[in-house]
Amino acid sequence: MQTVSFFDRKKITAGRIIGFSFWDNNPDYILDKDIACTTAKIHEKIQESKTDILIAVTDGADVFSPERIREIKKTTSRMKIIVIGRNSAYEIVRQYFTSDIFDYLLEPVAEKTLEETVLRMNEDNSIEYVMNNLKVKADALIDNILLGGGREEPIITGIFNKIYRDWKNDSVSCQKIANRAKSYIYEILIEQKPWLEKFLFKNDFTCHFGFTLKSREELIKNWTMNFTEASAMVKKYQMIDDKMVYKIGRYAVVHIDERLSLDDVSKGVFLNSSYVSHIFKKTTGVNFIDFMTSVKKDRAKVLLRDPEIRINKVSSILGFANQEYFTKNFKRKTGSTPSEYKKILISKYSES
Repeated sequence: MQTVSFFDRKKITAGRIIGFSFWDNNPDYILDKDIACTTAKIHEKIQESKTDILIAVTDGADVFSPERIREIKKTTSRMKIIVIGRNSAYEIVRQYFTSDIFDYLLEPVAEKTLEETVLRMNEDNSIEYVMNNLKVKADALIDNILLGGGREEPIITGIFNKIYRDWKNDSVSCQKIANRAKSYIYEILIEQKPWLEKFLFKNDFTCHFGFTLKSREELIKNWTMNFTEASAMVKKYQMIDDKMVYKIGRYAVVHIDERLSLDDVSKGVFLNSSYVSHIFKKTTGVNFIDFMTSVKKDRAKVLLRDPEIRINKVSSILGFANQEYFTKNFKRKTGSTPSEYKKILISKYSES
């Protein structure tokens, strides 16, 4: 929970902001509705209520100038400050930002504008917590996945134990932090292995606020399923990290959403097609055409997760001549038609 305090000498703008419906939809913010109108009062409030966010309305007087803000920040550097003013002159706005405020908004401030700023602030807090308090545990999960997995659940449980302990079991805050941590882990995995992006459904890892609140157990189950899948893909395709075939394998995976043949890959990596086929089989033990077929199958599984993409579009993206041939090929490899598999996916992920 975060306490929001207000400074406004006339109490008019702050009073209007307190009435915004945005606050009702975000229960993890506690509003201090006793608006401060003197700097002495705001100092008193900061000390008493441990203000997390201060929204200050300035009317050009010295009461809440950049200098005053610097004084306040000396005693409570963790507090985030949003200044609302009427002066848009570059030099004035610059002075406020150099005094270490989070944002400067012009009067009259719209509810949507303030909402976006507060949510951005919340995201900023989440990133800070992940980098300062969760990085070691998150990196342990990343290392586990990059080595082929096997210890996802205990590591993930440890991450959630820390989040819920640090955030005092506040469900909304804990889920926000968990979502940000999940995005961080996904981003590092893709940075380490760019080709992995083709085998993971991005929406599983990049949730944003507006989510359905889930229990701690549901979140752990969801994380375990998603990151175990990531580990399986790393383990299955780790052979393309071999320096002898990395350019070949990476090109094939990265460009799989195109009509791609052995000749296309060979041209893409500036090598003879016979050599590509030979060196790939010699290095990995896998026939290159079989490798391509496997990549298309696993990529199809990811594309079928997207409710906006029809099966004929998946077939087209992966370069199949027609939907019938794609369906036949997919069933031969998975035991299910794309339509049947899509229903299986809906059932599987609706339970997570």
